[in-house]
Amino acid sequence: MVFANARCCDYRGEKLQCIQVKNGRIQNIAPNLESLTLEENEEVINADSKLLMPAFIDLNIYPKARTLSRKSLSTLSLKALRGGFSTLLLLPQTSPTIDSEAIIELVKSIDSTLEAHILPSIKPTFIDSERVKLTDISKLYTAGAQAIAFESDIEGNLLLRISQYAKMLKIPLICFAQNASLAQGVVSEGEFASRLGLPSISEKAQNIEVVKMCEMLLGSEVEVVFSALSEPRSLEIVNQYKAQGLRAHAEVSLHHLILNESACEDYNTAGKINPPLLCESKRLELLDALQNDKIDVLTSLQCADFNSQKDQVFELASFGIDSIAYGFSLAYSKLVKPNILNLSTLSRFFSHNPAKILGLENGSLEVGKKADFMIIDTESSVRVDDTFSPYNGETLSGRVSALYADSKLHTLE
Repeated sequence: MVFANARCCDYRGEKLQCIQVKNGRIQNIAPNLESLTLEENEEVINADSKLLMPAFIDLNIYPKARTLSRKSLSTLSLKALRGGFSTLLLLPQTSPTIDSEAIIELVKSIDSTLEAHILPSIKPTFIDSERVKLTDISKLYTAGAQAIAFESDIEGNLLLRISQYAKMLKIPLICFAQNASLAQGVVSEGEFASRLGLPSISEKAQNIEVVKMCEMLLGSEVEVVFSALSEPRSLEIVNQYKAQGLRAHAEVSLHHLILNESACEDYNTAGKINPPLLCESKRLELLDALQNDKIDVLTSLQCADFNSQKDQVFELASFGIDSIAYGFSLAYSKLVKPNILNLSTLSRFFSHNPAKILGLENGSLEVGKKADFMIIDTESSVRVDDTFSPYNGETLSGRVSALYADSKLHTLE
């Protein structure tokens, strides 16, 4: 199969090219169709100068209501496909928790039937007789775990042992840095929280834990992704330690780059996410960090819940947002069109870097790589119709019209 006359764009740049695919891999890339040797009756799809990019990869995903079932993962996979995502790393704090070989096998079994792949990460601890203990990380890795994902606010000796397993197995850590005792609120600490009379979360809840984890891992050769960072100070800390040799990656959500805490005005629960949205000055600091290579990975921060759990008083409503189905359109409209990022840089944050972290063979348009890409009509648009989305009613530019993965072309008209 050949995709002709496409604006091919990955982390290295953008060119008008033709891509020839065979057995699920990119066989050839040429400037025009005449430069390719076609097999008899080989299908040629004219992309008609549409944008062709590596499919997105997200390292920070939960199924609806954090419920692990065939239905929830199937629904998540279909939404991901529409948003341009082919690969999702499933975080383990689900029901049931991903902390056993049986649950990993369940996820893998369901994944084998899905269009967008859902990869399991593992929770490295469990509670036994009120004591926190390590799971058998080696067995879970052998069973198919792609990463060790955990919240940083656990006992130091356990953290050290987790990092030792990660080093031995050469598996990345996905760390959500937040001090639970300082994160009992629902919005970010500051004037906005005081005006609405809502309990707040101090910036130190994240910053303290980031410092702790950086010190714990410095010199260990362990690779760590700091999941959903939101505080500019935390980004500064991570980059200081990276300069000292720490193999760290700073992940930030689209929403913290696009929205500020005013999305929660009038106690609107659509903007209630964790970590909470920040004031406008901090949002601008995050954008500055994005443009100055202080952020490595972007995420949709997909964490949907039932409307009944969002349609409550602000303090009781669940955290989370359901946005993966328009993930590319959101990034394109809010970051690329306003010239905050170019498409190549967006591809680096959402495809190339996540693929490298997980050791995957997709994430770029190169001969020999897995053929795993989306075709986008930048002249078309997507309208958000979700009462509990902070983007409800918005028309976003750029629509994913097709996604090619696992030797199949999924048309999304």
